[in-house]
Amino acid sequence: MFDIPGPLGTFVNFLTIALGFGSIIFIHELGHFVAAKWAGIRVLAFSIGFGNVLCSYRKGMGFTKGSSEPQYRKLMYGQSQDAHPEVSPTEYRLSMLPLGGYVKMLGQEDLNVDATSDAPDSYQNCAVGKRMVVICAGVVMNMIMAAVLFIIVFMVGLKSLPAQIGFVPEGSPAANAVASNDQIIGGLLRGDRIRSINSKAVYSFEDILPEVAMAPKNTPVSIMIERDGVDVEFLATPVKDEQSGLLGIGISPAISTTLKAAPEGTRPIWDMGSAQFGLDGLEPGDRIISVNGQSINSPFDMIDIAKQTNGNTITIQVERQGTKILIEHTIEQVPALQTDLVQVGEQVQGTRHLLGLTGVLMVNPYATQEETKQGLEPGDIFAKIANVQYPSMSEGIVAIRAHKGQSLDLVVLRKDDIGQYQRVKLTVEVTPQGTVGFYQATTATHTNLISKPGVFQRASENEGGAEDGKTESVELPASTLIEYPGSRITKVGDYPTRTLRDVHIGLLIAADMAYQEGKESFEIPVTMQLPLPVQPDGSIPTTTADWSLTRADIDAVRELGWTLPGSTGLVTMFEYAQIIDKADGPIDAVSRGMNKSRRVMMQTYITFLRLFQGSVQVKHLKGPVGIAHLGTQIASQGWVWVLFFMALISINLAVINFLPLPIVDGGQFLMLIYEWIRGKPVPIVFQNVVTMGGLVMIVMMFLYVTFNDVKALFGL
Repeated sequence: MFDIPGPLGTFVNFLTIALGFGSIIFIHELGHFVAAKWAGIRVLAFSIGFGNVLCSYRKGMGFTKGSSEPQYRKLMYGQSQDAHPEVSPTEYRLSMLPLGGYVKMLGQEDLNVDATSDAPDSYQNCAVGKRMVVICAGVVMNMIMAAVLFIIVFMVGLKSLPAQIGFVPEGSPAANAVASNDQIIGGLLRGDRIRSINSKAVYSFEDILPEVAMAPKNTPVSIMIERDGVDVEFLATPVKDEQSGLLGIGISPAISTTLKAAPEGTRPIWDMGSAQFGLDGLEPGDRIISVNGQSINSPFDMIDIAKQTNGNTITIQVERQGTKILIEHTIEQVPALQTDLVQVGEQVQGTRHLLGLTGVLMVNPYATQEETKQGLEPGDIFAKIANVQYPSMSEGIVAIRAHKGQSLDLVVLRKDDIGQYQRVKLTVEVTPQGTVGFYQATTATHTNLISKPGVFQRASENEGGAEDGKTESVELPASTLIEYPGSRITKVGDYPTRTLRDVHIGLLIAADMAYQEGKESFEIPVTMQLPLPVQPDGSIPTTTADWSLTRADIDAVRELGWTLPGSTGLVTMFEYAQIIDKADGPIDAVSRGMNKSRRVMMQTYITFLRLFQGSVQVKHLKGPVGIAHLGTQIASQGWVWVLFFMALISINLAVINFLPLPIVDGGQFLMLIYEWIRGKPVPIVFQNVVTMGGLVMIVMMFLYVTFNDVKALFGL
């Protein structure tokens, strides 16, 4: 927050968040205190902080070191409350831990339901309606505080993601959205600016998720967008996102053309990524302003322009941060590969292939030796992991994870000084998380080494031909070609191949004549070196097989065309587009503040709903340690972000406090409703049972989330 480097800065940021969190609790308790005074309930103590009392003040007795409670009791012993009207029954305390506070009322203690009183100004003898006000006052104060903080934030302005679409996946609800204007064909597009969802205005991309997630299931949402200066309404039916468990339409935020910063200690990783994507030589913060002379607004524009050049080298113009000097940089294009999903344990992940041909898992060759561990080196190719020969990336990950916390035998292929691959045996230790310590890559773009073709997952379609959000297993043509994992494809037809990308070119050349003749099937000769021992005469076992392909297979390869190194992964090198989300004036700031409070409150309720539905797990929640860690990171972004974070916490505290659970305000409110209806309070025995049950549940939840927070904090 104060831009102090090192541990001191972290401590200052933590202290800032701790005091901010304490102020939220203090405001909550202040609400109870003011309401209790209004209701005529005797307030015994109002404390800033918890624990031992450092000093206190009581009207009629002045300031006291520690608590004045013993002196007050001695003074009032055996006398009525009115015996000393100059002495207040309320003690104002400053306690040792200034992280919030508490209110102690006569006849009301959250953890001791037997602490009742027959006094006329006790909590029990106050009208039920007034007690409801007292119970609700803390939550109301938190909501008011959040609204005020949001108003301040939007008056000053907050860096946010613009409400602009950066990417629309094929088959997603956004891609299948229908415009109210019949003249507009197709769904939502990259670059569309979203103005409102179901008539509720959105100002940033962060506003979109809760509005879509709150939509009724299987019901289209109205999305008003601006395209080319014209407002158009689209209808899209959200579907459940498999990762978040929330309803969504599948869009991603807009991405700028500015290369990401490299935080301290991450520059080697940044350099590895830039080299992998053909951006070596550029610097963090560089902004690409044009490609082949055409202005661009997104790295996806760069990919689109590259596709139009049919494999030719592209030239990008770069503006270096802090200067107006333009730098020209060239990028060599590469033949494109296909992308599909493969099963990795209980999850699916994307992988690149060509008609089912996949590369072998390897250590990223652009990594430095300092970024690999346990004897592995950049460029090492995994010839064997446990009993898995020449694993693909997905097979390798599964094999490593199967040995969590154990030793694992590996065999890698490593280039020697003359460029020949030598087999190297290693034994490594697998972490409890199932990792060894290297940056992943595959041989697809580096050598002609091929893994065993696997089973891929593709989006399935319903009867209408539209994708239904599910996947189905498909077997691709490579399953009939590769018999031995670790084979090297050296030729396709007469075309020599050094990488899997070269196979792309070789297939098109070999099939060109038959393709022009209109044939529907092809027999393309493929020459392969087999992973067998070298023959006595020194030759490498080689075989030639005719690969049976259809016109549809060749069409699929032909449609891939050329692309930039890394393909769409290139966009991960760029920052998200940002705007300053600022209200137009005080009135607009108030409206924005109230609107944001409503959204955050609804999103919190959604989270609890998903907990019961099972799509969000308790391990995903954050406790005090996790909140403090996150808050410390946010505090480093500036005081506006601190206020925004405090507003979020204040709203969440209000929601949690008013859940219908024992010992929190919501549970107390339910008991008051019972008392109002029946004319008598909830039986003490029942109150004791639910209070202890609620206490046990909350303590167990606290310990569980704190345990997960600590594990995450230390990377365990």
